[in-house]
Amino acid sequence: MLYFFHGLESGPHGAKYHLLKQQYAELQSPDFQNMNLNQRIAAASKLTVGKTNLTLVGSSFGGLLAARLYSLFPERITNLLLLAPAVHTEEGDKVERMPNGAQVRVLHGYQDDVVPYDKVAAFCQRFDLPLTSVNDGHRLNSKTSQQTILKLLAELYSL
Repeated sequence: MLYFFHGLESGPHGAKYHLLKQQYAELQSPDFQNMNLNQRIAAASKLTVGKTNLTLVGSSFGGLLAARLYSLFPERITNLLLLAPAVHTEEGDKVERMPNGAQVRVLHGYQDDVVPYDKVAAFCQRFDLPLTSVNDGHRLNSKTSQQTILKLLAELYSL
């Protein structure tokens, strides 16, 4: 099962959702708008209870949510694709474990002015995760970034 967790300022059916939905009809994107992180964790926990072999794509605050959810319930989640994940906060420090590097991809833009590149690089180093970097900003909306998102997800997720 494939889920997309949107960021703080976007909604469940933004540009990244539509990009992924074109390739993956089974994609589900819960609505976490107007929820803080604890509310999102509670909602995502309830949504995924009893499920296994999940692949989560998390963008920005949704990336932080996906990482925290894995840390709490590793038995549910097989793969993570984290897009400019907001792991630079104290909440990011609460991530205690991540899957091995073969099950995770992290994509971040060098020109991200929302989530500092060096903080995401340090997070990846902490867990020995592969980091793919692109010449883009926080929204990762360049053609190159979009192609890279699809490529990285294809490496992790197959029907």
